[in-house]
Amino acid sequence: MVKLTIMSIENVDPRIKKYKKIITVNPYNDEVYQYKNQTLKSLDKLELNNNFVISYVTNRDLIIASFDLGYDVDSEELDDLIYMKAYDELGLDPEKEYSIHHQKADADEQSNVYTLFISEPDVINQNLQATLEKTKYIDLLIPAPLLFQTLYTSHTLESSEAHCFIYFTMEDAFVTIYKDGKFLYSKSLEYSLEQIYEKYCALIGERIDKKEFFDTLESEGLKAVSSSYQQNITKLFSEIFLQINDIIIYTKRAYNIETIGKLFLGSVKSPIIGLGDYGYNYLGIPTFNLDFKFDMKNDEWYVDQFQYMMVQSGLDYLETPSKLVNLTSTPRAPVFSKRVSGQFIIATLLSSLAALAWPISYLVISYTNDTASLLLTSKDKKLEEIDKHYKNILGEKQKEIQSKKKEFSTLVSIFDGKAKTLTAIYNKKVDYRLKSQFLFDFAKDLTGHDVKVERISSYEDKYTLNMVSSDEKKLTKYIKFISKKYFDEINKIDIHRIDMDYEDTQYRGVLEVGYR
Repeated sequence: MVKLTIMSIENVDPRIKKYKKIITVNPYNDEVYQYKNQTLKSLDKLELNNNFVISYVTNRDLIIASFDLGYDVDSEELDDLIYMKAYDELGLDPEKEYSIHHQKADADEQSNVYTLFISEPDVINQNLQATLEKTKYIDLLIPAPLLFQTLYTSHTLESSEAHCFIYFTMEDAFVTIYKDGKFLYSKSLEYSLEQIYEKYCALIGERIDKKEFFDTLESEGLKAVSSSYQQNITKLFSEIFLQINDIIIYTKRAYNIETIGKLFLGSVKSPIIGLGDYGYNYLGIPTFNLDFKFDMKNDEWYVDQFQYMMVQSGLDYLETPSKLVNLTSTPRAPVFSKRVSGQFIIATLLSSLAALAWPISYLVISYTNDTASLLLTSKDKKLEEIDKHYKNILGEKQKEIQSKKKEFSTLVSIFDGKAKTLTAIYNKKVDYRLKSQFLFDFAKDLTGHDVKVERISSYEDKYTLNMVSSDEKKLTKYIKFISKKYFDEINKIDIHRIDMDYEDTQYRGVLEVGYR
């Protein structure tokens, strides 16, 4: 697997100054995240506030089609023409109400090819009901296949080749194809994570615990300890990739694509171990984990990629709204001054004030001037005496302040020197922890997990351990164990790779640990 370079985002993004935060909502599992100060963190509950709210519609709940109109159409007539062609050529049910959005499928201005995103408002509103009860509005509702567009607008991926994205969620799994940074085609698979679980149970002839199944899929993937589990799960994924292969073949033929440059695999739960290697061996396409954070800070082990992409898509939308398809049917209400009722009330008040302003202004000015003149005359003499008295007092106080400043400056210098000395002594006596104790603790943990160390090196508070074990999973479990155990004592833990040495059939990995 290859790690790709990710572009950074400024700490204070000018695009969100109008709002307190960006809130992203997965309406299918009610997961909510907030983005603020370049940090993405999970929220326990959603509240109505001055936030920019983003959600998405999964591929399963959309009809996506492409139309070549064949000739130029005025912008005023374009919506009506596309609406009629959608009903005529896609066989839409005339008894149902549909929401139809479109975007140009090609950057060429001479092109008349449009991509349509068709949804049923009742279905969308049902999925968003829980969210709307709390926020009352959705600012941006994105078709799930268009979330990948932000990988190109942020220059995370090169837009000079064709890419295939495969994403598994609990309720849907779909394949999306982009070419030269533009969306081409998307199709749902018959293997969402829920369907994979159901098909697995049918395959083995019994219903197993769902949580246990997904915990195993998350921790072991296609390289399970149980041969029975691995055999059955591999069989399911062979059926999945057979369907994916058919979709890729169709797309390459339909859109004149010579080769797919890269394949990206992702899951709402976590990367599936071994799936990348399986995808590369089956399809022959360089395969990568869909794991992009856009330099957003987050302390969780794994976050649904759609949460990151919704934030980045929201930033793109706030900068250029016309470049993104927005399916929302519940936007926030305009400010009072832009509503029809508000404009009427404001106009009425202004006209009334304008009519009365002329006579009232003269009357007020006259009374104000007379009153001010009397007050100023009576107070003038008293203020002169008070002014003289306080000038004398201020002169004396200024002399006293200058004297005290010099005395205070001397005392501050003495205090600072003693404070620094005491702090240094305290840190040496109390806070310093011997490296030997830290390495001793690590050695006990290594022994407990049957992991050996070939070499240990350190620089300042950073340690590098060359580990070796007979089993790749022992290395992985050891890393997870120390991540939890020393969470408050280490500020960095990183394993570059775990490779197998075919000469002695041992697994080796280089672990870097930064101590606080």
